[in-house]
Order: sequence, then C-alpha cells, then structure tokens
Amino acid sequence: MSRFESVLVVCIDRDNDLGKKANVIGPVIGRQENLNAGAKLALSDPADSDVNAMFAAVKKFDEIRPFFKNTEIATLTGVSKLGFESDKKINEQLDYVLEKFPADAFILVTDGAEDEQLLPLLQARAPVISTEVVIVKQAKEVEGIFYSLKEAISDPEIARIVFLVPGAVILLWGALFFLGLERLFIQSMSIIVGVYLILKGTGLEKTIAETISSLTNSISLQRVSFPFYLSTIFVFILGLYASFLAFTSNPEQGIFSQVATAAEQIINFTAISALAFVAGKSIDAIQLKKAFYIRKYFLSAIATALFWFIADSGRRVLIGEPFAGTEFFAINVFISIIIAFMAYRVSTVLDVQRRVTRLLIGLPVYDKQGKWIGKVEAVSKNKKSIEYNNHKTKEKITVTKEKFVLKKGRILLAN
Repeated sequence: MSRFESVLVVCIDRDNDLGKKANVIGPVIGRQENLNAGAKLALSDPADSDVNAMFAAVKKFDEIRPFFKNTEIATLTGVSKLGFESDKKINEQLDYVLEKFPADAFILVTDGAEDEQLLPLLQARAPVISTEVVIVKQAKEVEGIFYSLKEAISDPEIARIVFLVPGAVILLWGALFFLGLERLFIQSMSIIVGVYLILKGTGLEKTIAETISSLTNSISLQRVSFPFYLSTIFVFILGLYASFLAFTSNPEQGIFSQVATAAEQIINFTAISALAFVAGKSIDAIQLKKAFYIRKYFLSAIATALFWFIADSGRRVLIGEPFAGTEFFAINVFISIIIAFMAYRVSTVLDVQRRVTRLLIGLPVYDKQGKWIGKVEAVSKNKKSIEYNNHKTKEKITVTKEKFVLKKGRILLAN
C-alpha cells in the first residue's frame, strides 16, 4: 500500500475552454461531473484537446482507485487570457477543492507543456507523484514525422537556431531597407551572426534566453511590476537603436571612435534596462509572497550598477579621455569592491530566511515528513511566532521561530 492515503487526480483547463464553449463553471469535482462536463465540451468542440485530457483524467482516476484509500478527481479552470490572472483563479479553485478533499498527493493529467507550467502550484501543497501528457493520435503514416518535427521544434535549443537567426536577418533587412541603409546589410548581418555564435559557444545564449523567457512570462497587466517590465523592453530596444545611430552618424571619425560611441550607448541603456527588470522582479517577489528573493534582487541591482560603473570607466580609458588613465580605472575598481562588500553586509537586513515578518503570511506549511498541512494565517506582534490553520483538523496552531525554517518559499516544521 502506498504511503499516500488521499490522492487527487487533477486536470487543468488553463484557458477556460470549459467555460467559453460549454458554459461549465470550474472547479469540476467528481467522476460523473467530469464525464458530464467533458461530454458537453466534446459536443461543443470535438477537436478541443481538453476533451481528451478530461476523459484521460477519468480513466486515470479509475486506474488508481484500488491503490489508495481515498481518491478524487477535479478539473480546474483559468481564464481566457493566460498569465497571472489565470494562474490566480486556478490557485483559488485548488484551495477550494482541497477544503472539500484534503489530498496529500496529486496526479496531473494535461494536454501539453502549457498546463505543466502549473506543476509548482501543485507541488507547493503536496507531492505530484505522477504526470501524464495526453497527445491525440493522427494517421500512422503521418504521426511519426509530425510529432518528431513538433518535438524537435519545441526544443528551445533547436527553435533558436531554426527561427531566431533567420528571423533576425529578415528583420534586419527590413529595418535597413526602411531606413535606406541597405548597403550596411552584409556588415550588420555578419555582426549579428558572429555575436550569436560567440554567445552560443560561451553558453551565454542559454542564460540570455532564460532571462527573456522570465521577462515575457512575468508580464501581466494585473501586476504592479508591469510598467517596469515594459520599460525593460523599450529601454533595451531604444538602446540598440541609439547605438546603431551613434555608430553610423559620424563615419569620418574612424572605426575605433564609432565603436566607442556605440558602446557608450549600449552600456548605458542595457544597464538601465537591467535595473528596471530587477525592480520588477523585486515587486513580484513581494506581491507573490516570495520575499525570500528580495536579498538576491538587491545584490543583483548593486552588481548591475557596479558593472555599469566599471564598464564606463574602462571605455573612458580606452578612448583616451584626459582625466582617464590606468590609475583612474584602478581607483574605480577599488571603490566598486568596497561598495560591493558594504552592500553584501547591508543586504543581511533583507534576508527573511531567519526572520519572522508579515511577508510569511500565505506561505504553505509542511510537516517534517514533507506533507502539506496548511498555510500561514498570521504573525505574532512580537515577531517571534507564526500561526497556521491545519487544513485537515481546522485547528489554529502557533509555532515559534525556533521550530521552523523557511526554504524556497515553504515553511518547514522542524518537529
């Protein structure tokens, strides 16, 4: 017999096709209710992949019933616009389902990677002991080729090679043609391809791709951080344009001076863009109950500012400004090291890992076996204990700071 007693089979309709097409309001709890909702959606749109996911979830529910003491099935629905609002609604529905059926483990059935992005939402409450991705089969002669190509293109590494470089080249040609600078196409294309190959060879390409992915996934009109993420994008694009103009405006200066002028623009705008991004992530950390990241983002902002300061100092030395020599650069590096050391010491104030603050309210609480038992409801006035509501017994329990630790956004009880 499994160590888990109560297992919930979860199917997620993140874009709420159930509501839009079949007028079914989530969450849908129970085997028969899911069959009825799936049938309504199938009659409304037989080609919708959520139909297959719902019926697959019912099948999985029937398969696991002999292995666990208590089992249940639920379909959670989001909203049409994917992102923060949709995930928030699914989060609320999951809390509602867990009040009716206190599960200590989940089985996720999904129709694709988009729904699998919500795995952390489930894992914050209980372990996910199994996942199943439902893919609708096609004709056998087409199936192998089609899905091989689909899987290959879905791989971010391959997609960036197949689409990114050709897309950048086409976009570059269009922009230069619009500006009447077609003669610079070959030189500009060589720079883009060369930079990409360098980034690919050094491994920085993956880091940049992850940063862009984090930025796009974080953009939501419902978040206070939205203006900062928007500024990140526009400031960076503006920096590329300003750098391009600086490079092409005075060709009589010589290639070294052109590069130095363009570098000044790209360094300044990139640094400002990075600071806006860090500010947005910091606001998200507070809004989404992830304040344990605040110290990390503070140090990232300081590091960005210091890199900006050192890079600009180096540029001034290279172009030979009157006051900028080797001593000037060395002094600035020394000053940067001192500031970095002071910032690190000051940042300990922002470390909530060892403190009890109101930022802990809403975080999930786990016992020493790793089972989700509730979430933090309140913090004592003297900031020495937390209070959580046990989701099974409905009992309010007080725990002093010596008896729990905060780890990756989770409260872990020591005993």
